[in-house]
Amino acid sequence: MRKSNVLIAIFITLLCIVLAVVLLACTVFVVRHINVEGVVASDLIDEEAIKQSSGISIGKSIVTINKAEVKADIEKENPYVEVLDISRRFPNKIVIKVTIRTAIMKISASDGTCAAIVDSSMKVLDVISQEDFSLNGATNVVGVTFEMPENGAASLIGTKFDFSSDPKLALLSEIASSAEEPSLDLAGTSFLTFFKKIEIRENEENLLALITTNTGVILVLDTSLSTSIYQQLYLCNYVYTSTETPKDLTKGYIALDKSSSVVAYKWMESID
Repeated sequence: MRKSNVLIAIFITLLCIVLAVVLLACTVFVVRHINVEGVVASDLIDEEAIKQSSGISIGKSIVTINKAEVKADIEKENPYVEVLDISRRFPNKIVIKVTIRTAIMKISASDGTCAAIVDSSMKVLDVISQEDFSLNGATNVVGVTFEMPENGAASLIGTKFDFSSDPKLALLSEIASSAEEPSLDLAGTSFLTFFKKIEIRENEENLLALITTNTGVILVLDTSLSTSIYQQLYLCNYVYTSTETPKDLTKGYIALDKSSSVVAYKWMESID
C-alpha cells in the first residue's frame, strides 16, 4: 500500500511540473520583443518587413517557434535577406540575425525577354528586363537559359534554380561555390568584379566554361578533366596572378596544357 502511495505521489508531482512548464510557456515565456540584427548596414534590410514575414506574433509562446519555418518564410518574402541565426532570449525576446545576399550572375530567359539575377546558391533575387540588362553589374552568363514559368518570371523571385538535373546550371553552381573558397577569395562583389562573363559551351559529352576576367583574358574550365572545378579555377587563377610566366592579360586563354605530361596550366593565345 505504501508503494502505491509513493507512485501516486510521484505521478502527481510530475503532472504538476508539466502543468507548471505549460503555464510558464503560455504566460511568461511568450514573445514580447522581436529584434532584427544586421551584420551589414544596407537599405535592403527592412526591419519591419522581416518581422512581419517571420510569422512571429507578440504573445506567441517562445518555446513553440519553429526556427526553420521562420527562416524559410523570411527568405521567401525578402529575397535579398539571408537569415544567419534565430535565437530565443528568455524569457520573452526573439533575435533574428540577418545579412544581405550578393547578386553575382544574370541568366537570361529562353525567350530573351528578361534575366534572373542570382546569388552563389542559385537563388533568384530579382528579375530584370532586357532594357536594364546592360545596367546591371552582375556577371553575364551566356549559353545557359531558363524556361519562363506559367506564372511569369516574377514568380521565380525568392526561389532557387534546380540545378540537380541541369548540367549547365550545376556547372555554374560549382563555379560560384568554388569562388567562395578562402584560397580564391572571389566571393560576393569580388566575383562580379573579377568575372565579367561566363560562357558555357557543349563539347561532345562534356561542358566548357569560358570565364572572361575584367582584364580580358579567359579562364578555361573543362568538366571532362579528372580535376575538380575548384582545382581548375584555383590553378587558372594561380597562373593569372603569378609573375613567373610572361603573359598578356588583355587577351588569350589560361587553360590546361594538354601537351604536358603533368597537370599544368599556362597562358596561350588560342585554344583548340
